[in-house]
Amino acid sequence: MSSEPLDKPSVDCTEKRVAKFLSAQSGRQRPLSTSHSEQEFLRRLTGFRQLRRVRRFALGVAVACALVGVGLFGSRLRQQEPASVALSYRVDSQIPSSDGYILVPQAAESLVAFSDGSNVRMAARTRGRVMEVNDRGARFVLEEGKVSVDIVPRAHAQWIFEAGPFRVNVHGTSFTVTWNPAAGAFDVHLTSGSISVATPIGGPEIQMRAGESLEVNLHDQTVTMEPTSQKAAPISTSADPSTLEPPRVAPPDASTRGTPASTEPRAVPAWSHRNWMAALSDNQAADIIADADRHGTAKVLDTADSADLWALANAARYVGQYPLASQALLAQRRRFPSSERACEAAFLLGRLHDADPDGPGKAIAWYDRYLLEAREGADISGALGRKMTLLQRWQRTADALSVARDYLRRFPQGTYANGARALLRSSKTGQ
Repeated sequence: MSSEPLDKPSVDCTEKRVAKFLSAQSGRQRPLSTSHSEQEFLRRLTGFRQLRRVRRFALGVAVACALVGVGLFGSRLRQQEPASVALSYRVDSQIPSSDGYILVPQAAESLVAFSDGSNVRMAARTRGRVMEVNDRGARFVLEEGKVSVDIVPRAHAQWIFEAGPFRVNVHGTSFTVTWNPAAGAFDVHLTSGSISVATPIGGPEIQMRAGESLEVNLHDQTVTMEPTSQKAAPISTSADPSTLEPPRVAPPDASTRGTPASTEPRAVPAWSHRNWMAALSDNQAADIIADADRHGTAKVLDTADSADLWALANAARYVGQYPLASQALLAQRRRFPSSERACEAAFLLGRLHDADPDGPGKAIAWYDRYLLEAREGADISGALGRKMTLLQRWQRTADALSVARDYLRRFPQGTYANGARALLRSSKTGQ
């Protein structure tokens, strides 16, 4: 008796060969033997299929283990990658203040050293603040004075230097920035690398390359770009007024605002050079003081025009002759009481008394006078912020808190905003 044909789609070529062999042998065996052969065939076929399933399962397990191993290895590599860490900094190798404020005393300089090797060297009588530090760089605000900056180039670095309404975007370079808010004078000298400067005077950001110098005067609304090697000519040192160039008639002073224009030419003192402001922008403060001495300081204070008085006051501040600076500022207020410079002189007089050892009374009185006279002055934020700092320094906490609240209400993004918030937080913590 012949066996029934096997019709199983899952049987591979090996199974078919086995079935064909057994079928050929079935015709020469008895029916009982044939049944036994079929059972043997099925037993072997079942075993073969089980072995194949085991091999496939083992292969799947091996592949899965390999994938898990690769995943664990990649995870470990990711864990070993260094996380982004914010930079840190020190001021003259010391831990900085909590608000980042830095005031460089007379006849000294300070070094702000960052953990990536970048440095900011602050000249004497410079004040500024490290506003923010992150893993890409920092934001530094120059309130007044001069800084020399050396930034280490790094991928994706982002450094920002602000000076009044100016903003310098840096990636990796060396340059110096000078900012005189009273004179509205901003200077940048780029040694290496490239930067871009945003100014309040209309137009796109100014792109600068190594060896270039940028000077901006907010009062005159002028922008000068030239190679760093070019410098302004020095001021005249002649003591004889007759040897000087004829003075140029100045544009209307701020003291004439709101009055009809006069048909007569303005009287200009014969001795006035009319270039002290330019000399001040070129850091020739000592030459201005010497020139004033040759003409007689008392005469200058009584006869100089508003611009030269202003230049003399700031030059005296820069070289540390604070009594002369105070006399020039008081002369500005006395002789030109309705001018914009007279109002700004009140702010500078407050700054001259910031370090009084007998207390903040005089400084705060001048700041209050400035805040009373100025409606939209450029130094309102500075006057409020410095008043708050003085009150805090002299343990007048309640008054300092009141000024801090007023400051945040008026200047939530101002230079002293972080310090005001820190003061308010500390008062809540101490309650």
